[in-house]
Order: sequence, then C-alpha cells, then structure tokens
Amino acid sequence: KTHKKGLMQQLFPREGETQPRLRFPEFQNGGEWEDQSIGDFGQVVTGTTPSTAEPKFYGGAIPFVSPADISDLRFVDETKTTLTEEGFAETRPIRAGSVLFVCIGSTIGKVAQNARDCATNQQINAVVPNCKHSGGFVYFVLSYSSERIALLAGKQAVPIINKSLFSSVRLLVPKLPEEQRIADCLGSVDDLIAAETQKLEALKTHKKGLMQQLFPSPTEAET
Repeated sequence: KTHKKGLMQQLFPREGETQPRLRFPEFQNGGEWEDQSIGDFGQVVTGTTPSTAEPKFYGGAIPFVSPADISDLRFVDETKTTLTEEGFAETRPIRAGSVLFVCIGSTIGKVAQNARDCATNQQINAVVPNCKHSGGFVYFVLSYSSERIALLAGKQAVPIINKSLFSSVRLLVPKLPEEQRIADCLGSVDDLIAAETQKLEALKTHKKGLMQQLFPSPTEAET
C-alpha cells in the first residue's frame, strides 16, 4: 500500500504542475495533461433507494451499494443489502466498471469500482465512464484526488458534495492510451494488495483457531 501511494504521487501531476514526474517511456514526449471536469469523464449518476416499505424490492441477487460496502479494496462485489429485479427497476442502474464516490456523510471521499451491474444509495455519486476514458484510470485519479475533493464539503454537521459540484471538479488527465497504461500498472499493484489481504485474513483466522486450541476455555478453566 505504501509502494502504491508513492507510485501514484509519481504517476500523477503534483499541485501546480501539468505533467507527472514519472512517465512510461512511450509517453515521455506526450506533452502536458489536459484539464477536464469529472463530468467530462462520463455520466454522473446520484443513487436512489427503493422504498423500504416494499419487501418485494429487497433480498434478490443485485448488489445495492452503500458507503459501508466500500473498503480499502478497489472492487465492490458483495453488498450487505441486495435488490430483486423489481427493486432494481426502481433505481438508477450503474453498469459494471463504473466508479463510485461517497459524497455524503462521515466517510466522504471513499472510492471504489463496482465489479457487477448495481445500484447505489443517494450517498454515492457514480461516474459511468464514456469511451474517451479508461474506467480504471478514472478510479485511480479520483482515489488520488479524494482528499482534495472531500474538502469541498466544508465544515457542516452532515458533509455533502452535491452532484453539480462533484461534476464540476477539474482534474488533469492524459490521452486514453496513457490513461490505460497507468490503470494497468496500478491495477497490478491492487491485485497484489488484494491477494496479500486475503492471505493476511487467512492467517488471522488460523491464529484465532490456534489460540482457542492452545488456551483452556472458561468452563474448562473452572473445572
């Protein structure tokens, strides 16, 4: 994770600069990155929640993403709440590979990509990338800029960045082939992080089981 953070600082332009410090050889003479708004990346969709008074809308196989489902990992696949086809019809569908950005609440600035077609609640603005941009790159550039974007919410009881403000945020982007190259590079680091995280969780589970075997249970200790 530390390596990825350092790599992102090299692969994206710093504040006040228009080119990154580190570029892949084939893009060395690619010139300055272009200033674009998040709205230029694709369609921005604010989530909506189907009526919770209708049980038939919930408990199906379609992911319904809330901020609680977004972790440190890049992709969201499983969600705590799911929708039926009827419930999904009540939402604004988000196609797989879009970028989900939390824009309301205490976890404002959390970012993920949806592994499957899904819907989100109203705390999330999704960017559905158009053909001019790489979905992976949009994810990484929003992750890199998330703290700066979160500051736009200001200091209020419930921090919020509305759709129009979010869409108007301007970021520097290269041409599509360089976007894709950066996304592939950082994506391979993410794959490694996901694999190591799984390994770590397995070790923690193993340790927990081992401790239960190595120490007497409270009832055994009393006897």
